[in-house]
Amino acid sequence: MAHNSDEIIAKLSNIVLFKSFKDKPEELKKIASIMRPVFFKKDEWIINEGDAGDSLYILKSGEVLITKKTLEKEEYTIVKLTGEMNVFFGELALLDEDKRSASIIALTDCELWEIKRKDFFELGEKEPYLCLIITREIAKILASRLRKTSSDIIILFEALVEEIGTDWKKFYNHLINYE
Repeated sequence: MAHNSDEIIAKLSNIVLFKSFKDKPEELKKIASIMRPVFFKKDEWIINEGDAGDSLYILKSGEVLITKKTLEKEEYTIVKLTGEMNVFFGELALLDEDKRSASIIALTDCELWEIKRKDFFELGEKEPYLCLIITREIAKILASRLRKTSSDIIILFEALVEEIGTDWKKFYNHLINYE
């Protein structure tokens, strides 16, 4: 378990994944029991896009930058996060063994708390309700991201059609006949 249980519980109570347990310190202690502190130096990669992941991270202190790569492998910035923001990342790694969808680099020396998938699953065996609630929160986050992505795709598609200056049928025929 990470160093100061009271400090961790205070932090967890302000993080959306654990909001259902805000007024339940005993439940937050159970979550804290599977966390461990990890440290990254300035300019050190915490997560590399495309690598397999098995950990969720909660940013305790420092600043990180989240980036992605275009299809041409050009890197672009998604967002800068600080420890004061009560943020976490890597939550999908608690559920599956897929590749990381973005990279995260430490902009300053950073302290984080880490939850490993294996430990989360073991907690789920002992405390199924606790992990069910956390998994539901992850599902809500994913649903929100999916809705935003769908909306963004429609906006991009409409902008593309407007840019091409043609009607939908011509554009559709162009797409299916493109070689």
